[in-house]
Amino acid sequence: MLINKLTSTFGDHSSLAPLFAKDVVNSAGMTAFSYDAGGKIEAKDRFIDEFGTQAIWMGGLPFFKWAFNKTAYALAKINPEIDVRLLKNKEQLGVAQRYAKTLQDKNISKTLVDVAKHTNKAQGLFLAKFTTATAMTLASFFTLVKVKQHYTKKEIEKQFWAKKSEQHFYNNNVAKSPAFKAFMNKEEQQKANNKNIAFKGLGSTITSFMIDPVKNLFIVDSGITGERLIASRTKTEFAETAIKEGSLLFFLYVAGSYIQKGIEKVGEKLGKPIGLHAEVLDSSYIKDSIASGKANSDVKAVKNLTNAVREAADNYKANKTSANKAALSSAKKALYEFIYDAKNQDNTVIKAAKHSGTIQTIVEGNWLQKLRGKAKNTHQIDPFKHISIDSFDDVADNISKLYKEASKHKDLNKFLKSCRNMKIGSVAANMGITCLFLGLIVPYSMMKYREKHQNGKKEFHVQSEIERQLEQSFKGRVA
Repeated sequence: MLINKLTSTFGDHSSLAPLFAKDVVNSAGMTAFSYDAGGKIEAKDRFIDEFGTQAIWMGGLPFFKWAFNKTAYALAKINPEIDVRLLKNKEQLGVAQRYAKTLQDKNISKTLVDVAKHTNKAQGLFLAKFTTATAMTLASFFTLVKVKQHYTKKEIEKQFWAKKSEQHFYNNNVAKSPAFKAFMNKEEQQKANNKNIAFKGLGSTITSFMIDPVKNLFIVDSGITGERLIASRTKTEFAETAIKEGSLLFFLYVAGSYIQKGIEKVGEKLGKPIGLHAEVLDSSYIKDSIASGKANSDVKAVKNLTNAVREAADNYKANKTSANKAALSSAKKALYEFIYDAKNQDNTVIKAAKHSGTIQTIVEGNWLQKLRGKAKNTHQIDPFKHISIDSFDDVADNISKLYKEASKHKDLNKFLKSCRNMKIGSVAANMGITCLFLGLIVPYSMMKYREKHQNGKKEFHVQSEIERQLEQSFKGRVA
């Protein structure tokens, strides 16, 4: 179902989709409030800043990474699709290499072996790609800021001199015309002689950070925030930028996951474990597995292995002997062998991990087919991708909670449906709370701050400052 897919996408805090949606709402809200406060000029300035930044923010990193893949990686003959974390994880790498030999596409196995032989080169290229893409994205934003500020300044100057031209024509032609004066009473004539007529214008008023796309965007966003603060044209703009950017960073990268975890804790207390994706909760295999009791045995099989890894890790952390190191390596190897083993692919935890993206699978098709959802998912584990043991263990824990709670209900279908509906509601509430703050409360707070520091006025302070400078220049010319 589409709603399950959307819920899984927008409820996944490792996905860029919820960030994009939240930022669109924030940008629209900021533009609307800017139009109300400063008119068309400020609205244009804000629109270019917000939506131009969004285009660079969402498109810059993928574009520059793609360009690096097509140039530097191609020249070095290194496959950019292989996760560098896999190359550093000897236990998973060894198992993945043996597993790759069983696949029909023999180029996958050959590629993995070739890249593994050049681990240092692959890691160096990845670091260079991250650095280059991030730097170029920030440079693109810096260029946008300069172009936007130049455009806004020219718009303000154009409007200012147009006003002066109209005012000059009125004072020297219309106001002195006998025909015009004949229709004015003495009081109005006095006002015309002593005061200029006001004309209304358009408005005066680090590894994980390098690999995780969301964390990589956080680095770019932090850089954009810094550039915006440095490029602020007035003190008021600096303060407004600080309010807006601080709120944006908080709600995009921090609040969402905490709000979701809080809702999930409430769900558990209400007897509705909703840690799994909506698509998983609505799947037939979860229902059948819970009904038959298979989910319980599958979870136990996984937990025995993950607990062994955790215990070995604790032992090695407490006492870093060669024996403890070997025991940790052996425990991790056993877990990865279990995950990759063909006979375990029907395990409920492995199925759910694949379904939710914790274990990435081989998807056949070009980027356009993948974008349109037309690519073929082979459901075979992608040997190029790293598998997080902690994330895999979390899937097992969530299935365990669901199984235990389901045993208390006679109608399994009704129970799973209620969990799925609550999951959908939790993601909608999470997105709604964030969008309310970013699209309405934050822009409103910025405008109230402006009014407070501009004696109750909410005009575009940048325009006011530029017009003040132009006015001084005008008076200098007249003098």
